[in-house]
Amino acid sequence: MIADRGRASPVTTVLERTGRPRAWQGFSSSWAWVYGRRVHARVGGRLDGAPVVLVHGLGVSSRYMLPLARELAPHFRVHAVDLPGFGHSEPAPVALDVPGLADALLGWIDAAGLSTPAVVANSIGCQVAASAMVRSPHAIDRAVLVGPTFDRRGRGPLVSAGRLLRTAVHERPGLAAVIARDYAACGLGRVAATARHALAHRLEDDLPAVTSPVLVVRGSRDAVVPQRWAEEVVADLPDGRLAVVPRHGHTLNYSAPGPLTTAIRPFLGGPPPGPDAPGTRPADASIAQFDSATTFLRGTAAALRGEDLPALGVVPRPLAPLVERLVLAVNALPVALREQAYRIGSGSEAAPPDELHTVSAEALARWMVAQYPRRQFPAAFIGSSNGALAHLAAALGAPFLPQTFLLPVAQPQVDPDDPRHGLEAGVGPGRMLLDANPDIALHHMHDPNQDRLSLARMTYFRLKRRRLGPAFTDFLTESLPRGASLLVADCRLRWPVTRLGDRHVFQFGALGGMPAEEFHTGSARVADYLRRYGSARRSWDPPPADDDAPEAEWGFDNALWNDLREVADEQGWRLRRVTFDEPESLSPLVADLYRWWYRRRGLVADRLLVESFALLDPHLVIATGSVPYWSDFAVEASADGLERYLDGADPYEEILLTLFQHGTEGVGVAPAERWRELLARARRHGAFLGVDPCRHPRDFGSFGRFHRELADLPRITPPAPLTLEELDLFLAQRRTDAVTWT
Repeated sequence: MIADRGRASPVTTVLERTGRPRAWQGFSSSWAWVYGRRVHARVGGRLDGAPVVLVHGLGVSSRYMLPLARELAPHFRVHAVDLPGFGHSEPAPVALDVPGLADALLGWIDAAGLSTPAVVANSIGCQVAASAMVRSPHAIDRAVLVGPTFDRRGRGPLVSAGRLLRTAVHERPGLAAVIARDYAACGLGRVAATARHALAHRLEDDLPAVTSPVLVVRGSRDAVVPQRWAEEVVADLPDGRLAVVPRHGHTLNYSAPGPLTTAIRPFLGGPPPGPDAPGTRPADASIAQFDSATTFLRGTAAALRGEDLPALGVVPRPLAPLVERLVLAVNALPVALREQAYRIGSGSEAAPPDELHTVSAEALARWMVAQYPRRQFPAAFIGSSNGALAHLAAALGAPFLPQTFLLPVAQPQVDPDDPRHGLEAGVGPGRMLLDANPDIALHHMHDPNQDRLSLARMTYFRLKRRRLGPAFTDFLTESLPRGASLLVADCRLRWPVTRLGDRHVFQFGALGGMPAEEFHTGSARVADYLRRYGSARRSWDPPPADDDAPEAEWGFDNALWNDLREVADEQGWRLRRVTFDEPESLSPLVADLYRWWYRRRGLVADRLLVESFALLDPHLVIATGSVPYWSDFAVEASADGLERYLDGADPYEEILLTLFQHGTEGVGVAPAERWRELLARARRHGAFLGVDPCRHPRDFGSFGRFHRELADLPRITPPAPLTLEELDLFLAQRRTDAVTWT
């Protein structure tokens, strides 16, 4: 690895005399003979690193690539070449066209003794690199095209010049000095002639024949390379993907080398960027705020702080009362507008698909553990997301770290009823995300039954941690003393998937109102559902399932187990596994545990609170002396599960019930009448809490009412926390085949 020699600007190299380059920041000059002319390159970085060749743009030279070279040098052997006629390289008698420059690049790679290097090119250097890959398909392993020129709708010299001027305001000031020095060295005549050749060359003609992997990168403020053109370039490539660097312009290699390196280093075979890399997306802008795992995490953390969870924690507490009231206004809208408001609200969280390289799973883990107070705990839970588990953790005074979290990704071009297109649109962004995060598995989930409204604007990337990672490890080791218990929630639910890689699957459908088979085979009720929502289809045509995997939202990825066992052994913790087949399998057990716990503390335990999906509040449940029964969705299967529980439980004097509102009358949604039948099982009083049954399943005001109505219930003096010894005593008395503790 090269030594750090400071951060001197490459502007200092403008004092070089042509043909007499200076050493700079660990980079020295090398020369090679190519077709009878001397070609110069600046070489530095790891001696044992994989070779990466940097190719400059119009009229400039290797000094223009030096900021990027410096960022790549700790991990690669970097060669920044001066194409013939530019920088310190000898010129050809006339300015070379793009194929001529491509031949020169290939000749230099051969003369330098490089074996299938990666190439990173900027601007018209992208045209040169693409042409070289077509002319010699096996000479270059892979390529990064940064700001590829020229947009087919803007090839005129005046249009191109205007776009360059608009982009210039987003570049570093020192770039002007570098450009001026390089233009003076090669001469304006050569610049103009090369520009004419580049404008006449059609990049899109070369792209279909480029068989090597290619990453296209643009700055979000690059007027030379509009987003539409960058997407067209990727679409023309047999193996292409796109990354956008936010808030930067055309010359990312000079003006934004850190964020550019974050985007390209994993693609080049280097280490992932990590949570502190330049341009990393903030965790709270990456994780879904309105989702099961996030709400369970927030609810548990709030309970451990002695706080409730207004507005499900999605907005700052001071704003929550206002937001809870404003959301009620949505119910005043006609049904079509209510649905549109839901689409817009859910889609507003979505990350741009071409910025997924900036998402860091470790940054998300830091955000998760930061929700909890820093103190010692008797136990901690980790693993499958589960609402009943959040209540168990709150009773024990233990933190809960979900293995799975949701990254919503913008995908408005995909019809909810076209899962094949959904899969295709997610492949490239999924690769970028996985390259940057080697410790996660991606479960791309597409459920047009329950998530129809959300899928109109976004898709669901559910990420599962396969390694514990520094943030989780540090939090647990700081929070759990020797002898503490680490409880692993292991939901065994699996789902048919289309496997796209070792860590990448596409899941069509999800747990809810329909079994997995019905998503694939169709049925009369699927046909009726599609007809009611105006679809031309009467069944779905998903990609064939060729494997099964842990269910995207609820299943446990057992790859995490080895890390958990290792850290538990090192720290002297008791490692316990809580295994169950379905998310709701824990709900009857936890409800009975709360009732048992309350009565041991001398409290009345005659109010059952039936929660639904993300509508829960562990602190208020305890503060109001309620017994929690968590149901995953407002569907027939959940109603049946609640009925079975009530059949076997001692009667409750009062039953309060809420229903999560998906906004559509999907297959399997239980009508309000079904839930009224269950409320009638209360001895004294049964009522809906926070939800207007007449508007079900489109009562979006329930997201504001739920917390307010729950908070209005009479409070009790909270009982002393449940102990692990009491938990073991209860489990010994109440055997169940639905849940095993080992």
